[in-house]
Amino acid sequence: MAILHGNLLDEAFKKQINWRDKDSFSFALEICKPFGALDEVLKWCKSELQKDWRWQMVEMANDRNPGRYIFYFDSESDRFAFLLKWS
Repeated sequence: MAILHGNLLDEAFKKQINWRDKDSFSFALEICKPFGALDEVLKWCKSELQKDWRWQMVEMANDRNPGRYIFYFDSESDRFAFLLKWS
């Protein structure tokens, strides 16, 4: 197997994880959740959202501060459902 460097490695990684740039999504929402609460949010997203979505960690949660996360959506109805449930 060939060793990939720089941009080639980035492109190979992106293909393996179905990469999409955050700017390719139409909608985004930021939420703050305490340590351990993100799993519930992700489980809900996987079962309830209809279109493509992604999330990004802005700040990691710890025992003193909640984590900050940005969720990206293709669908306005998914964004609205998420807003009602988690904001």
